Amino acid sequence: MVVRGWSVRIFLSLWLLYSVHWATDFVREHFLVVSIAERGTFTLDEYSGLHPDLFTHTNGHTYHGANPGISMLAAIPYAVARPLVERIVARELGAREVRPSVDAEYDDPREARRKFYETVRARGWDVKFGLVSLITMVAVMAPLSALAGTVFFLVLRGLGARPLLALTGTALYAFGTPVFLRTGYLNQNMAVAVAGFIAFALLWNPGEWCRWQWRIRWTIAGALCGFAVLSDYSGGLMLPILGSYAVWRRWRDAGRPAAWRAAAWFVLGLTPPVLLLWFYQWAAFGFPFWPPQHYMPPIEWSDLGYQGVTGPQVDLLRMLLVDPRFGLFVTMPVSVLAVAAPWVNRRGRGPLPQVEVWVMLTVAVAYLLFFSMIHYTRLQYITGIRYLIPAVPFLALAALSVLARLPRVIALAVVFVSVVINWGLAMGRFQEQEASIVETLTRVYLHGLQLPALTTLSKMAPQYLGASQEISATAVFLATAVVIALIWSVRHPWQPVRPIHDPSSDID
Repeated sequence: MVVRGWSVRIFLSLWLLYSVHWATDFVREHFLVVSIAERGTFTLDEYSGLHPDLFTHTNGHTYHGANPGISMLAAIPYAVARPLVERIVARELGAREVRPSVDAEYDDPREARRKFYETVRARGWDVKFGLVSLITMVAVMAPLSALAGTVFFLVLRGLGARPLLALTGTALYAFGTPVFLRTGYLNQNMAVAVAGFIAFALLWNPGEWCRWQWRIRWTIAGALCGFAVLSDYSGGLMLPILGSYAVWRRWRDAGRPAAWRAAAWFVLGLTPPVLLLWFYQWAAFGFPFWPPQHYMPPIEWSDLGYQGVTGPQVDLLRMLLVDPRFGLFVTMPVSVLAVAAPWVNRRGRGPLPQVEVWVMLTVAVAYLLFFSMIHYTRLQYITGIRYLIPAVPFLALAALSVLARLPRVIALAVVFVSVVINWGLAMGRFQEQEASIVETLTRVYLHGLQLPALTTLSKMAPQYLGASQEISATAVFLATAVVIALIWSVRHPWQPVRPIHDPSSDID
């Protein structure tokens, strides 16, 4: 009961904190959200030219060059909220007809973003796109990441960590890794990370943190791996690793016949999302098995090899790890410790079983090698570390087993530095092409705390606020702190309030 109470509080706290750090970026996945919810179609014809990843197929229709999974999921809450969104948009557009015109100003050094805003404003989509971004953040990305953080806590508890220690480890994962940055807006990489990690946690089930029958857990794990593929083809890396682990677990626990049954249950869960992906590709491009990238015309770096994919490149491997703008070891220093996890946990000396440690590191190495073959990973500077995000939960858990063995002063210093870096990136976000993350962190911590949505709004203040001035995030942070304090201070929130005085206890 105590663990369940902590889990609910952790989920609500993470959900709130992630939502507050909402970034207003309207990305390629959002176009498909709007198209599915408003017109029930996968075509994006009216948005052609608004994003470099939107392209016109030979059938004359426009699509985006990515898998549809996270967009399909996000279309559900937008479809529900659409009537309210349309009323708000209609009211705003009606007001613009009677008030003096205001130039569509967006005070941003990036020309592409200024042009995008000017076009969207001219077509009357600015408020709608902003609301779609907010809805998909609050109803999809924030709860998904909060759920993964809660599962992370339950796994730590299942490994025997005390509640406070498990809470500290969860805070490090949630706010001391690039999960904080990537949760800010709709993106498929975070969807793959959440799906893959929860699938692994269900198959492993340390301390029996999940009481569901193994068949249910295997089926859900398969469905999550399928959703990872539906969201991005890099999610396919999870299939052989976690699929093999699923079979091995049952083989070890119950023998060979049980292993074959485990494989069947895993495939049963995997099948629906994979069939949905094939249906999307058939409906959009006329053939079910080629990825959307197959049909895209060449863009920056995608003209090398097959759609930008070649053999492993040493320079890409270096960039993925230590590039000062988005390198894994730069944005997630604690991940360096994961390398020592097999040694720390050898022969049962650490908290993690050896097989599970190697599964975690195998996932990380697989993503590192895979994206060292894809040349457009060089473009990560635009929004920060992205492609290695699916490996982050696995690396965080492996690194924590090493961190727990370090002197307390060093461990706390690592936690502090990790949170400072990733909170700063979640607040600041914007990086110049040639600048390191130090610029973002300096701007945030030396010039005042920020929130991405308020920063964006301040850049277009004349259109919406009537004055061009920076908006302080302090009040939002204080209000958030109060709500979180209430979440953790109210005991037994689902039980009725007991009367102060019970008349039946009186003595005649």
